[in-house]
Amino acid sequence: MTPLEIIDYVVVHELAHLDHMNHSKRFWEKVATTIPDYKNRNKWLKQNHQILNI
Repeated sequence: MTPLEIIDYVVVHELAHLDHMNHSKRFWEKVATTIPDYKNRNKWLKQNHQILNI
């Protein structure tokens, strides 16, 4: 049910935690190197998490 671009975002987000165990500016910069529009994908996830049962 989850769009592939959202799954990609979640995977990149979790992999970025291997370098940064927080949500610091450096963490988000790391995410942005692979997913430049991560803010939009994060927003989608926050708005739609209830339909994903997570």
